[in-house]
Amino acid sequence: MRPATSPRAVMVGRTAVVVALVLLAAVWLVFPARSIGQEKKKLNPYTGKEEAIKEGRALYLQNGCSGCHGVMGGGGMAVPLLDDVWKFGSDDETLFKLIKGQVPAQTMPKVWAALPDDDVWKIIAYIRSLYSGDPSKVDW
Repeated sequence: MRPATSPRAVMVGRTAVVVALVLLAAVWLVFPARSIGQEKKKLNPYTGKEEAIKEGRALYLQNGCSGCHGVMGGGGMAVPLLDDVWKFGSDDETLFKLIKGQVPAQTMPKVWAALPDDDVWKIIAYIRSLYSGDPSKVDW
C-alpha cells in the first residue's frame, strides 16, 4: 500500500517539475542543440558575387597565389584548389585563417597576414568559383 501524500507535497512536486521544464526550455532557446560545443563559422560575404570574384582573381594573381597553386588553381609547387581534398578543412573560416597565416603547422607562407580582410574574402570567392568537384563533399 502507498503512503498517503499531502496535497501540499503534490503541489510542491508539480511546481518543481514545471520550473525544471521552463528552465530547460529557456536553456534550449539560448543555446540551441546544434550550437552546443560548436562555434559559428565565418562565412564569406562575397561568395557567388560576380564582381567580387573578378576582383578576387586579380588579387589572386597580384599576390602570387598562382605561382604555387596555378593560374586556374590546378596546382604546381603547391596543392590544387580544384578538388575536395583539404588538409586543414575547406570551410571559409579555415581558408581565411590559412591565407592570413593563422593556422599552426601550415606550410603556406605567412606573408599575406597584412592583406585586408575583404581582399582575402574575395580571393576565397575566386577559389570557390574554380571548384568543379562534387560540392556535397565539401563543407563550405
